Amino acid sequence: MKLVVTSFGILMLFSGIVLIVKPGIIFGFMENNMESTSLYIFAIVVRLVLGIIFIVAAKASKYPTVIKFLGYLFLAAASLLIFMGQENFQHFINSVIPNLRPFNTLIGLFSMVFGGFLIYAFQGKKSEQE
Repeated sequence: MKLVVTSFGILMLFSGIVLIVKPGIIFGFMENNMESTSLYIFAIVVRLVLGIIFIVAAKASKYPTVIKFLGYLFLAAASLLIFMGQENFQHFINSVIPNLRPFNTLIGLFSMVFGGFLIYAFQGKKSEQE
């Protein structure tokens, strides 16, 4: 489980770099695949899986309460997307993307910090290092 969360952290770190250097890749992908049902299903499944993994793996981290909270947050987001429905999801993403584009650098930095935090949080507990 630690490996999955650490891999997700690396992916977030990489995504942050991409958002800073070439944001059109991520925004373009989302815009081009917005009509696809697979993007909606993928968004739900990823949040469900990550939520469960974060909750289960929380004990192995340096910050189990924070990681468990993030897991529950992922599950809540997945539930919200399910109840939202695909049509409202598409409408929401289509309305949000133009408003987020000017902040791609800030979002990229946040993504990098979040990814770095996840990597750090699963690099061994404090008691193991002492």
